[in-house]
Order: sequence, then structure tokens, then C-alpha cells
Amino acid sequence: MTASYASLLSGTTSPGLFSWRGDPAHDLIGQAEAAGWRALDLDTTAVTSMSEFYDEVATAWELPAWFGHNLDALFDALADITSEPTVLIWNGLRQLAEVDPVNASAVLDVLRDAVGQAASFAVIVLDDLGVSGFDGLL
Repeated sequence: MTASYASLLSGTTSPGLFSWRGDPAHDLIGQAEAAGWRALDLDTTAVTSMSEFYDEVATAWELPAWFGHNLDALFDALADITSEPTVLIWNGLRQLAEVDPVNASAVLDVLRDAVGQAASFAVIVLDDLGVSGFDGLL
């Protein structure tokens, strides 16, 4: 399915896990915030390990020092921070997949589970991996 970012933010497209095909310079964060959504930014383009991935998550989302560096803790953190309409803009899935393809896939599974649990949570992946498993294109 191809949808627009505006339709996602307005509620006419259901939240999900999307692959971004739009203009790379588009202000996704600003547009989300203007529409009343919480915007989470995650840039993992420089990670070289799963430990660095979790460090980046903790820093970017201002998580407490006791945040666990594992998939369960990631899911729990997302449950805590997606109580209001939230969009996650993620740049760096490609790099994570190159470093650790098994855990990159597991992170996508956690994100999909979190999307299913939250009332309004969407994930926009900026990397074009050419893989299936996304709910659509934006």
C-alpha cells in the first residue's frame, strides 16, 4: 500500500511500519509535531554494534540510566513513550542490518509489536532495504 505521510498523521491511514520513499529532505519531525504527534528521532547510521544501537536509543529518547540493553527493554520503553500519538523516524536500519542482521530483524519485530499495542504509533524507516514486511510506502 502506498499512502501519504499527511494521511497517516490525519488518521486516514492506519499507523504501522512504513518505508519512506518521499523527499529525503522532508521535515518529517516538524510535520508530525505540527499535527499534534510526538516525534521520536533515531539515527543509528554510525552504530557498529547492538550495544551502540541501544546506547543511541537511550540517548535519543532520553531514557533513564537503568534502561536495559535488550529487546524486552526496547518494547517496554516504547510502551511507556507511545501513550500519545507517536511517530518514530528511523535512519540507520541498513547499517544495523549490516552489523547484525539477526538482531536488526528482531528490532523490526519489536517495532511491529509495539505498533500493534499502541493506539497510535507509526514507524517510518528512511532506509530503502528493498525488503518486504512493511505495511506500506510513504
